[in-house]
Amino acid sequence: MKHCIICLQELDLFQGLKREQLTDLCQCTQRKRFCKGDYLFHQGEITSTIYLIKSGKLKLVQTDQEGHNTILDICGPGEVLGEMSLYREQNEPSSAIAMEELYACCFNKLQFESLIKRDPSFALRIIAYLGQKRYETLLRTGKETGLPVKERLLQLFYRLAEEHGRTTPTATLIDLKITQQELAEMIGSSRVMVVQALKELKAANIIGRENKYFILKNDPCLSAHTFT
Repeated sequence: MKHCIICLQELDLFQGLKREQLTDLCQCTQRKRFCKGDYLFHQGEITSTIYLIKSGKLKLVQTDQEGHNTILDICGPGEVLGEMSLYREQNEPSSAIAMEELYACCFNKLQFESLIKRDPSFALRIIAYLGQKRYETLLRTGKETGLPVKERLLQLFYRLAEEHGRTTPTATLIDLKITQQELAEMIGSSRVMVVQALKELKAANIIGRENKYFILKNDPCLSAHTFT
């Protein structure tokens, strides 16, 4: 129980909850481990589980009728998945696939609903979290729409650096092992176009590679605001 409370306290969604509230949460929490490539859920499924990511990263992948994949987002510690099942029963619009070893705290929908009914303040936390998540998605989509591939890719690198970056003296290392194909699927482009854009960004000394990780190099003349 003590380990579970510490686990939940480290998630942003539960910051500030009282110990008795955390204890209630832990009593209906199941901790699961996923290996790289494991599915938390598949596109089209109707799920009744809510996942709170404790450690590791996953990608949300949407597949169209022609079999083309689009990576909608990469999620990490502190994020919530499956929360829309709280409002209505619906098919999952994407698949959630672990990109590395991942641990998640899992709740049954009915258990989560019970917690919300007992503690209205927790319901407000959920509403605020979902509202912020929706706002960030709309903001990101608006910024990237219509941009050339190279600029969309650079916008993506800035976002990944902000969300998954580790600062070094000369650069920001993006702590994700991500392939060129995955980059293409994240910006809605082809791998060929992404490869060409990567070459141009590397030639301009904006990005680089370090031990299979992309790095965004420090440049006082370049900032994320360049393309806003």
